[in-house]
This record gives sequence, structure tokens and C-alpha cells, in this order.
Amino acid sequence: MKAKLKSLSIKQTGLALLLTGSMAAASWVAPAPSAYAANEGVFISNSSYFMLGKAALSSSSLQFSVLFHNGENESLDFNKYGVRVTDGSGHSYTANLSEKKSGMVAPGSEESFRFYANLPAGESADDLKVDIFRWNMNKANFMDDLGMLPVASVIGEGQLEAPEEIINLRTLDSTQSIDAALSFQLGQSVRVTENGKWYMYTQVSAKNLGNSSVKLPSNLAVRLVDASGMKYTSTVASGSDTTFLPGQKDTLTLKTLITKSVVDSGLNLEYYYLNQTEEVSLGTLSMNSSLKTTALGTEQNYAGEQDGENVVVKAASSQYSKQADGVHVQSVVTVTNKGSAVAAVPSFVGTYQFGDSGTSVSTTDSSERSGFLAPGETTTYYLNATLPVGIDPEAAQLVLWQKTSAGSGTGSTGTSSGSGTTTSGSGTTGAGTGTAGSGTSTGGSTGAGSGATTGQMPVGVFLLKGASEAKNGFTTAVDYKLGDKLVFANSSVVNANLDVSLVELHEHENDDLGYKTAIAKFKITNNGTNTLALPELENALVDNKGNTYTGTRQSGVSTQITPGSSYVITYSYLLPNKTASDDQSFALNVYDSKTVSEGSVSAGTYKVAMQTEDEGDTISVYPFSLKVKDYSISWLYNNSYSYQLTLDMDITHEDQVIIDSSFSGIEFEMVDSLGRIVGTQSATLTGTGKLTSGVQKVVVSGLKNEQVDNGVVVNMYEVITTPNGTAKRLLKQFH
Repeated sequence: MKAKLKSLSIKQTGLALLLTGSMAAASWVAPAPSAYAANEGVFISNSSYFMLGKAALSSSSLQFSVLFHNGENESLDFNKYGVRVTDGSGHSYTANLSEKKSGMVAPGSEESFRFYANLPAGESADDLKVDIFRWNMNKANFMDDLGMLPVASVIGEGQLEAPEEIINLRTLDSTQSIDAALSFQLGQSVRVTENGKWYMYTQVSAKNLGNSSVKLPSNLAVRLVDASGMKYTSTVASGSDTTFLPGQKDTLTLKTLITKSVVDSGLNLEYYYLNQTEEVSLGTLSMNSSLKTTALGTEQNYAGEQDGENVVVKAASSQYSKQADGVHVQSVVTVTNKGSAVAAVPSFVGTYQFGDSGTSVSTTDSSERSGFLAPGETTTYYLNATLPVGIDPEAAQLVLWQKTSAGSGTGSTGTSSGSGTTTSGSGTTGAGTGTAGSGTSTGGSTGAGSGATTGQMPVGVFLLKGASEAKNGFTTAVDYKLGDKLVFANSSVVNANLDVSLVELHEHENDDLGYKTAIAKFKITNNGTNTLALPELENALVDNKGNTYTGTRQSGVSTQITPGSSYVITYSYLLPNKTASDDQSFALNVYDSKTVSEGSVSAGTYKVAMQTEDEGDTISVYPFSLKVKDYSISWLYNNSYSYQLTLDMDITHEDQVIIDSSFSGIEFEMVDSLGRIVGTQSATLTGTGKLTSGVQKVVVSGLKNEQVDNGVVVNMYEVITTPNGTAKRLLKQFH
């Protein structure tokens, strides 16, 4: 019995949907109960009936949902009923259930069941009806017709293009079972450049609707068709050998060589096969909603995630600076696990593409990171590159690539990296060649079953519009107090169990070299329980004009630091000679240049200033303090003249840190009244012959008669040997 439903109050207990994976280009959503008002229904009692939900008609199939409302006091079994599709000429077509679910409908509730039917080309929604029947084994045709529901009444606006394409595999291979079918749904499509050519990468979610495992038929072919009818052959770059388990879906990646003039609007993805010499179209999917670029700061789902994962990718920021050799760009990409399960960390590389000529510049971030992300955890990638002079960085695009294994049949974009070359098997028509990253695919195949592979797959294309011009590190430096822990934004700089602090920064003199040397001492403490490698702390001083002076690490440094200990490392910086009125403030920039393809990643900039020398009797030479209690200068004669400095000092080891043989020493320099150096004497604060607390004598012998002078001055220096020469810091003068 068929009747018009005027006004219904329906209790909706749930809708089971097919193919609602993250790759869906358009979701199939059943309408709310009120949307059923005035639709026709097929009644099986006064309170129980069937009606249609939404339907979508493609060039080769009809997809629809049937709502079964149970108004009885007992459960009803949908399995006692059947569904088929008929057209205006009376032809009937089998309707296949495209989801697996129980047919039992509880009292006072309703369930929605998804179906699809393969149709010949040219069918119109106005001529199609869904026939509802009850199974009856006593009838010749085994069915009792209950009524028909017109498809046109539920075809919504914009639903003439189905969000998925269902292909019956028996059409391509007669050995397949009757229910062998794959449902294809579009995911993201991106236009990228490789080796000077333009490619379209398209991700497709394929679900097995049958009861047996299947693979892509070798004669199934795919191509892009633009608005003008031009056709571009596609190959399967990833997933060609995937085995699709019953009821399961997996991701395929299609790669299509296109011309730079291809317009994004009006593109369609067409499935077809070659029947002897005739091409037979199996259906098309509109790519209008598939083509995608992502703005800075906008999250997108990571297409390589596995079932049950919720991983998002974001180009958080991008900065650039225009320099003589080009435009230096740095983009910060974050990957966040928003799911409740541990997720694998992707292995990413990037390219910056610009202009219409297919030009791009590669970039990598090889930071050491864990292989997995805990729920709520984020990992960060820094992608640096230099674009040609004159390129507008805001008009460029960052393409993020996922490294994949070189073998085919991955089924999804895995996280392992690799390189290799494979040649695809023979196909049905045409020829295609593709190259991506470190992997290469070549061959004469257009079929979806080809073995084309690449070494990387695009994850997304991020627009750099809104990128900011990098500011002088001096202006962005944060306040810092000498001795405090340096807090780094980039965890790749030092191990999390190591604390780093700047404990001393002095300017030293160089004899007749035309420059000065700044010496910084860093204290590194191991708070962990294991021996760790001492970090190669890359850093530089930046002045108020933006000039950068790179720090050079002392030689002969230990390679490891034991648990619970601290170590002092010295860095030197060559500075121009300045007047006393020059600004002695700097920004200390700690950075990492080893884990990116070029440039550097700043871990933080800190406001620092050169320390002034104490005018009192206490001298700081970290980690020691030297207090001069008394001194005197005299000269002696014993076949030759000698000067003698008698010192009474207290020497305190203020901080118990490890210092090595390359640590700074002390030098005493005798200068006569004419400013001539008449002799020197070296001493140390550690090891054999070190200076100690108490009275000690420093003697410079072998002077000539004319060098004896009552106006002698003794200069006491801290002396540090650097890769650029010896640097001296004046500690005190004795007259």
C-alpha cells in the first residue's frame, strides 16, 4: 500500500551510513525527520512503512537510502523485504545493500538502509522508481509487490552528481562474484610541480562492498577530463596492488600529468575500460570539491592516517627575508595527534613552488624525533629554502610531501622513507611517465592496476599568503638574566634532560689583529640518569643593527657529560673594534642549522650585554673568584735583572663544574713606562703549578739593563686560545 505522508512525528534512533571516511569529498547525510513530510510512503500496516531518503544519480549508478519505520510493539525484520529499481520502460535493476548491518528494527524506532543499483547510461531520475516488495516463496517470482517510490521526489538540489562512484567489478571481469563492487570516493586533489612539469595528485578512498576480497582489475583505467573535453591519463602512484578486504576501505593515490593551462573548475575523474577497441565509461566524479589548497594557520586532516587515528597537519607560520642571494623562507609545519590512540609520526619533506613554469625548490627537516605521537602531542617541522631574487614569497606555495617506500601496493601513504625505480606493467592504452622525489616510475600503462610508484606523495599544498617578513633578532630578543636557564623553543637543539645557561660574557683584547673577541661561557648540566652527548650549541651574537657574529666552539671539548654533573664550554665571537660609546648590548641567538636543508631554525633569542670589570679587589673568572688581599712589585739582580710580583690572594671555586685542559689560563705581563712588554709569565687555575690561595710570587727574569724601570706595570689577563687566535681579558693592573 502506497500513501502520501502529510505530517509525521518520527523518532529517529540512528542512521547507518556508508563511506563516511575522512577521505570523503562530500558526505552522504540522511535528512532530519521533518524532511520526510509530504514524501510518499509504502505502508505495511497503519503504523509501519517504508520511504525514501536522499538519492543521488550518477552516469552509471543510483545510490539511495530506504527508511524502515516500525510503529509496532514488536521488532520487525527488514530481511523479509526486498528492494529493486525500475525505469519508465519497465526494466528492473538489482539494488544491492551497500552496508552491512542487522535487519532488525526495534519497536517504535526506524532504521535507514543504503542501496546502490548499476544502471545503463542515460537514465533519468524522473523515470526511476524504487520498488518495495515482500519475499514470498510461493509466488513464481518469489515476491509480493508492496508499492513504488519515485526517485525524483528525493533527488535534492546538486544531487545529480553522486558523491561516490560504485563500480560492479563483474562488468570488467566475468570471473568476479555477482556482488563484487568497489565504491570510489574522492579525497583531496592537489596540483604540484615536479622536475619542471605539472601533475595532479588525487587521493581516492575505495571500499569493498562485496563479501570477498578483491583487487583493482588490471583493465580498470582512470583519467582526468577538463571542461573542454581534453583527457589526461592517470596512473596509480600508490595502492595499485592493494587487496581490499570485505567491507573495508583503503586509499589510492592517482597521479596525472597535466598542462599548466588546465583550469581547476569543470574537472572530472572518469573511470573506464577498453572493450576490444571501444572505450566504455563506467562513471565520472566531479572534482570541484576535491581540489584543495590550505591557508596558513589552517588545519587539515592528514591523509596518511590509519583507521581510528585523528592526525591534523598545519602550516603554522611562514617568514621570509629578502637578501642578496634570494628570498630566504622558513615555514613552520606542525603535526598534532588529536585522537585517543598513539599515531605514527610522518616523514615529511617540502618543496616551494612558484610561477607557471613548474619551478620549485626542495627543503627538508631531518630533526631527530620520536617515531610516534601520543594523544594530544605535537611535533614540529622547520622547512627552509632560498627562492630566486624577485619572487614574491606570499605568492609561492609550500607542498608538503610524505616519504613512501619504493615498492608498490602500499595501500596507503606509509611512514617509511625510501628510494628506488620501478617500471610499470603493460596497460590498456596510452603511455605515462611520472617522477617524484627519490623514486621514479616509468612505463606504458594507464590502467588503475598498473604498478607505478613514487618515493613521495603530496600531503597538502599550503598558500603562503600572509607570510611575515622576518624581524631583526635583536628586536625580538627576550629579557635574560645571566645564569638563568635558557628556554629553547626548538627541542632539537639540546636533549630535554640538559639545562643550558650563559654564565659569563666578556669582551677580550687581541694584539694588533684589528678586532676584538667576545668570550661566552655556557654551563651545561645533565639532570638525567644516563650519560649524554654534549650538544654542539650553535649560537651567534646579533647587534642592534642586525649584524651577526657567529660563535666558535672551543677545541678539545669532551664529547659526553655524565648524570648529575655540569660542564663549562667556551665560545668566542670576533667583533669589530668599537669605541667606548658603542652599544654593548646584543641578542644571543641559539639556533639549529643541521636539521634543515639550508638556513637555520632559531631556538630563541635573548637580550645580553658585555659584562663590565669589577673595580674592587675581587675578580670573577668563572667558575672561580679571585680576591687580591695584597701585592707588591720589586726587582732582583742575580747575573741578570728580574721583576717579581708578590701576590696574596684568596681563590674560591664558586661553582663545582667540570673544566678541562683547554680552559682559560692566567698571564702576567710586565710593561715598562714606555709601554713596552718586557716579559710575561703564565699560570693556571687548575692542574700542576696552579695559582692557590695565599702568598705566591710571579717572576719575570732575563731583563736587560735598559729594561729596568721604576714605572713598571703588571697586567693580569685571562687568556683563552680560540680557533681564531689568542684572546685576552684584562683582569687587573698592578702598579
